[in-house]
Amino acid sequence: MYLTARPRATGMRTPLRAFLLAGAVLFSTLAVAQDEQVLWELQSLSEERDTLTRELEQYEKTISMLQPKGAPAEQSSNPAVKTLVEETVTLRKRLIEVTEREVTLLQEHIISTRAAATDKVAAERTPVPGELPGRQQAMESKPLQLHSTTVNLQLEEENVARLHALLTQYYQELQEAELTMPSEEEIAQRASAKRDAEKLARIPFSVDKVRLNGSEGSTALTRITQRLSDPNIPESRRDMAPICSIKTRLFGNLVSSESRSLKPVGKHNYVARIRLQPGDTTLRIQGHRWEIRLPQDINAADYLVTLYQPPRAKPELHVFAIDDLLAVEDAHIPAWLPAEVKLKSRAG
Repeated sequence: MYLTARPRATGMRTPLRAFLLAGAVLFSTLAVAQDEQVLWELQSLSEERDTLTRELEQYEKTISMLQPKGAPAEQSSNPAVKTLVEETVTLRKRLIEVTEREVTLLQEHIISTRAAATDKVAAERTPVPGELPGRQQAMESKPLQLHSTTVNLQLEEENVARLHALLTQYYQELQEAELTMPSEEEIAQRASAKRDAEKLARIPFSVDKVRLNGSEGSTALTRITQRLSDPNIPESRRDMAPICSIKTRLFGNLVSSESRSLKPVGKHNYVARIRLQPGDTTLRIQGHRWEIRLPQDINAADYLVTLYQPPRAKPELHVFAIDDLLAVEDAHIPAWLPAEVKLKSRAG
């Protein structure tokens, strides 16, 4: 009788399969824990977004009751409306933060879920050393249970698309409000300028005078600061930049001609830094005209132009030399001046 040795494939496979099974269980446990944390954060973000949306709707409903129809709420002179508008801006900014975080988490979850599904398919199809061909073929013939995963991924992708649409809406609404409402930095600059203006003694000043000396120029800037700090004066849009046409003639000849846009600083006030030549200069802005004359024996110099153009009222324009302004002791050089004017604030 002959004895036939049988291969001990089963005994060799058992430790390896046990190791693979233990690794799969550990990985699955970690993945489930991570998924639970992500889903918990997503739920919290969704609840916060719903709360913020309800608050925003309530604010807008109250604003519509206080603000006349057809009048932009951002330009209201009603302090209560202005406060509510500021709150809506804050809410929209938070809505954007929450929604962006939701989108990020959902996209990361979609990527990780797809990767896990791919790894699962690869693991089920990878042959184990010593595996019997018949058993391997039977495993490969089993249908893969991926229908539930596919459905969940589809729902999450639809949710991402919906959140992207909400983000677009929030950004558009915020951008529209920011065309009128001052930023936090501008509010701080106005407050600093107001404190500085309050320290100055009132200088005799005429609103009808176009060309000013240094002291009068300081007063003109002080008056703008007072307007910017007055809660009863409505804001104005920031995308409105009046064009100023500047033409200078000397001995009857045109020696300079240019157009400059004035920078809006809020509440229908605009400023610009321009260079003027000696002679007779005409400034035209939206149908209004002003004349100034610079002595023929002086050199060209930089001037500051200020324009106050409230709705349905006569515009107020002033021009004064920057050197004259800087020569005044304790001149009011407010923090709200745009950077392109290149005048360093002494306030604060």
